[in-house]
Amino acid sequence: MSSSLRTDPVLVEILRNRFKAIAEEMAAVTLRTAYTVFVKETHDFGACLVSPGGEVFAAPTDTAVSIMAGLPAWEVVNALEGYEEGDVGIANDPDLTRGLSTHLPDIWLWKPIFAEGRVIALALSFVHSSDVGGKVPGSISPTSQEIFQEGLRIPPMKLYRAGVASQEFLDLVLLNSRIPEQNRGDIRAQLASLNVAERRLKELVARYGAATVEAGIEDVMDQAEQRARALIEEIPDGDYEFVDYLEGDDAGVGLIRIKLTLRVRGSDLVMDFAGTDYQVQAALNLPSWNQRGHRQICFAFLNYFRSLAPDVPYNSGLVRPIELRIPRGTLLNPEPGAAYGVRAATMFRILDNVSGCLSQAIPGVMPAAGSGAVAIVLLSVRDPATGAWKVEVAQPLSGGSGGRPRQDGIDGTSFTGGWLRNIPNEVLEATMPVLVEEYGYRPGAAGAGEHRGGAGIRFRFRSLAPEMLMTARGLERFTFRPWGLGGGTPGQLGKALLNPGTPRERSLGKLDLLSLEAGDVVQLETASGGGFGDPWRRPPERVLADLTAGFLTVAEAEALYAVAIRDGALDPKATDELRRRPRGPRPLFDLGPERLAHEAIYTDEVVSEIIRLLKPFPTRLRPVLRGRLGRELEGCSSAPTAAELADLLGRVCWELGLAAPRATVGAGR
Repeated sequence: MSSSLRTDPVLVEILRNRFKAIAEEMAAVTLRTAYTVFVKETHDFGACLVSPGGEVFAAPTDTAVSIMAGLPAWEVVNALEGYEEGDVGIANDPDLTRGLSTHLPDIWLWKPIFAEGRVIALALSFVHSSDVGGKVPGSISPTSQEIFQEGLRIPPMKLYRAGVASQEFLDLVLLNSRIPEQNRGDIRAQLASLNVAERRLKELVARYGAATVEAGIEDVMDQAEQRARALIEEIPDGDYEFVDYLEGDDAGVGLIRIKLTLRVRGSDLVMDFAGTDYQVQAALNLPSWNQRGHRQICFAFLNYFRSLAPDVPYNSGLVRPIELRIPRGTLLNPEPGAAYGVRAATMFRILDNVSGCLSQAIPGVMPAAGSGAVAIVLLSVRDPATGAWKVEVAQPLSGGSGGRPRQDGIDGTSFTGGWLRNIPNEVLEATMPVLVEEYGYRPGAAGAGEHRGGAGIRFRFRSLAPEMLMTARGLERFTFRPWGLGGGTPGQLGKALLNPGTPRERSLGKLDLLSLEAGDVVQLETASGGGFGDPWRRPPERVLADLTAGFLTVAEAEALYAVAIRDGALDPKATDELRRRPRGPRPLFDLGPERLAHEAIYTDEVVSEIIRLLKPFPTRLRPVLRGRLGRELEGCSSAPTAAELADLLGRVCWELGLAAPRATVGAGR
């Protein structure tokens, strides 16, 4: 490995650690100087150092989001020509940055760093703004159908030119937010972060010289690529497929299928998403632009590499071996102008797709499915004294992680968004007129297994003000359970209730925007993780401990684990008898009854045929036709044939006054 380095191996290691320290300091500065709760408490922000070629060569792993490697920064590196010292760029538009930003609340700033008359690196920073305008407070609504509903769009522009701020432009940006002063404070925190990076890199150049630092930048990324390729070579060559779903019922688009075929050839990976549904008229589209190694498509592999080799250099070299094949106009590579606000839910589901593929390739390594979501609950209310909006994140709600090959899943935290911190109840109650009545682990059985799934979360709060608005984006696993693995059973479904335990109780389902009156109570319960391994192999003592902790009932202990508990104590004889009962083989994946019933109608062949039939239509018509086809198929007792699908589509087109393309008429006959 050392023979391919441009500089001395010892010096490369020194530079790698210095680069990492600079990135960590950038994140620390943002965290300590930011204004909004979503940044300073939840840590929804990022920082990184980028090479002149647009690849991330250093990013923090101790603070902020941990999915910066694979950032397609070259799009903004090349967007603004003629950089000068003191320039700072700004953008948030997913289409015009071609997947650098992936929804409008992510406001990106970047600064070129000069040494010896040339740009040797760029410092980048983003914060998730709690509001950038749009149709709802907080800007993100699952029911948005186009980007114009989601807030102010900022193309790549210069916020500073040679150190001089464009104050009029900044005022324009802030004018379009419900919380201008908080956004102003967050942007200042970002600027401080960029300035720290500039100062530290120039100190490094003063010590080692620009050429040495530039060579070190390339060397640390080459090292990461070599380490990633070595880990990929341990995966058996082959093609592995897995399907999972997003639940778009809150936006009226139904279940959305994501299909991944993972192709492993030596040290190269191909993530092929052919067979994934077309883009939707909802805010679940993920604008990857099919950028190679895109961070929000590949972050499952970043987790995988760092789990197996914690010392691996964390930079974009890790994703160089990963090629993406994502058809244009689909959920993960939509046409410009789609709605993107809740794209994190889509990103998290891709992790489950990758986990499902790797579970087939390398059995006994990957965990079962976790809650598969981080739901952002946001509250907004008018200040009674000033009439100004107060907008705050109440909680980022995760759920249980899946059971693992050697231990239980983690309670209350999934692997998907574990970098987001919860907001202390005291902070929420001090900033918003609410009373948190319960925040803890959800009672009842998580996914059963030799290693059980992690428990979900129960979050219950009471509104203390009239006309409070609540949004909850990213609620998932309300329809299909987190799957069990290796003989484990699926986890619990999520649910949401208004005024639970009262005559006014009602189910909220996957809510979008909810108006609360003073005294209203909302209770949210997130999904628990699936179990790993045969539940009958779980030691009875651990089953009893779960019961004592409130994660099981006596009936569930017997039904799921074949463990008999009488009067709070184990009954070894009855347990032995229960576990001697004959059973059939356990499946590798236990997908749950709801998904099995769905896939009895929507087989792979049926979905592939629907995708083929819709291909000739314009992008904007596909979701309309897909929704109509779904309603036509409701109540079917068996999978339709290709001919039946073609006839159904012809009927739908006739009802809408559309001419069906010739390629679809009579198809399959």
